[in-house]
Amino acid sequence: MNSSYEILKRDLENIGVRRADVIVVHSSLKSMGFVEGGAECVIKALSDTIGEEGTLIFPTFTYRTSYEDSFYSNKDTPSCVGFISETFRKCEGVYRTNHPTHSVALRGKLVKALVEGEEADDSPMGIHSPYRRLPEVGAKILMLGCSLSHNSFMHALEEEAGLEYALREHQEYRVIDANGNLSIRRIRRHNFIRPDGAIHQRYDRTLDVLDEGDYCIARIHGAESVLIDSVALKKKALLKLKDEPMYFVDDPNGYYPDRCSSSL
Repeated sequence: MNSSYEILKRDLENIGVRRADVIVVHSSLKSMGFVEGGAECVIKALSDTIGEEGTLIFPTFTYRTSYEDSFYSNKDTPSCVGFISETFRKCEGVYRTNHPTHSVALRGKLVKALVEGEEADDSPMGIHSPYRRLPEVGAKILMLGCSLSHNSFMHALEEEAGLEYALREHQEYRVIDANGNLSIRRIRRHNFIRPDGAIHQRYDRTLDVLDEGDYCIARIHGAESVLIDSVALKKKALLKLKDEPMYFVDDPNGYYPDRCSSSL
């Protein structure tokens, strides 16, 4: 293998990625500088580190196009959250969910358990979403060279806490699954893409509620990265949201929902 692969493998192990891990990855290829073999090399290093007993997960969200045209194709609608995720969804053996705005691509041992019932949800991170199930399988969240503000697991916690700022009205989508079948799904939209820009995600504050040992910060192929224990993050972030429902967002333009409270 090339030197980039060896560096990636070494750095992934140093940050705490282990064989048989379930890993959800948010990533920025650009932040790692020149990677010999590009996105494919990063995916191989991740896959080889967790091995056949592990499960690799990437968000393959499509909200930037789906919000506009109310359409999603499992095979053809590209991910809008990074080149590595777009590359991964096309890899052999990868399963992609049919969520029209927040699809997830997975490969590994626990795929079936993580996606079962997903199509019954009517929100981005409903109770059947792979994201909601991450703590059940002891998953780790890897922010690979990207900002903590992109930690989508926080959306799952916002939904679980019943925070009303997080979601807005339903939108109807035409969905074509991997077999070419057409269906209609009504999904609630996130409330963060607003003309007035009122609600700003501040998921960088997650480290403030975690303790030493809940996460590790290190460089992976030169890019500052964070590995987070989803079990600890769920427990401690939900406790924080119970006391301060707006802790992980800013509302600089003064926007407040009619009621801002937690259902916890």
